Amino acid sequence: MKLGILKSYPEIDHLVESYRQACIVCNVEPVVLDLFADDWIEQIKQAHVDGVLVREKANISEYKEMYNERLWVIKHYLKIPIYPSWHELFLYENKRMYAYFFETHGVSTPKTHVFYSKKEAAAYCDKASYPIVFKTRGGAAGSGVSIVNGKSKAKRIIQSVFGRFDPRLALGYVHFTKLGGFIPVPKLGMSQRHYLIIQEYVDIETEWRIIKIGDTYAGYKRPMENGHGSSVLMEYGFPPKSLLHLIKEIADANRFDSLSMDVLLGKDGKYYVTEMQSLFGCVSLHQCEVDGTGGKIEYRDGDFVFVEGEDFFKWNGNVLRVKDFINKINSHYYDNKDIE
Repeated sequence: MKLGILKSYPEIDHLVESYRQACIVCNVEPVVLDLFADDWIEQIKQAHVDGVLVREKANISEYKEMYNERLWVIKHYLKIPIYPSWHELFLYENKRMYAYFFETHGVSTPKTHVFYSKKEAAAYCDKASYPIVFKTRGGAAGSGVSIVNGKSKAKRIIQSVFGRFDPRLALGYVHFTKLGGFIPVPKLGMSQRHYLIIQEYVDIETEWRIIKIGDTYAGYKRPMENGHGSSVLMEYGFPPKSLLHLIKEIADANRFDSLSMDVLLGKDGKYYVTEMQSLFGCVSLHQCEVDGTGGKIEYRDGDFVFVEGEDFFKWNGNVLRVKDFINKINSHYYDNKDIE
């Protein structure tokens, strides 16, 4: 079997390499294909691959559109299976789509508004109970999230996003990064224009990350750090079974192959799902640990059970992804016309 691996941003070449290494572990021939290249279609045609593995970086809107378009072509015009699936990747790093998905599927989440009307956004902010949370379309590890404590700042953001006099003059809502860790620099290429995502504020006690890749589950707590779950620190323990059942139900109902789910536990005792991602890092081999022992979780006979093991999540979890993709290809899973 031969699998293509799509490369794009140089910043994620290390993730492309982890896919390549995972293919070698699984005795599959890997072929790296440049999705950014002008001749990307010809590259894929000439490679004669059985499927394509995807890793994308979606922090710039125009590049996210490029991924959506080119992955659609691979799946629907070239008729080549992709992993994760196209509809999973369409949701990836798109907080607007999370909001629509959660509302239509009845998933508990903080109340979220997506405004394309300046008038509506202003009216909401006039009556809102502060603090409220402003979000950009994408952004990982808490980036693209701002807690706004008062009406004056909310109104300034609205003017930036929609334009003070005319939408054609909108400068956009710009986040900043720190050059060298000290000098603030505006991320102008990632400015957000013409819509706003506003979410109710939830007083958070802790956050869980729940993972499902193929038939493998895992989970850990993310201690709170600057108002959101840490992207570095992990607290282990068997995850709440209610959350494992929730991710299983969502994945099974929507044919999601690779899924992480960030879930807040509010101080009101309720769980709130805030994000779902089809692509996520597994930097630590221990994405799940019980009583100091690493492993994974499986669903057996109607219940979730812990299975000991040290290397289930090696190569960023991509060995699990490649194995699941191979099994689906060999079982003719993608012959089903309903599979997106």
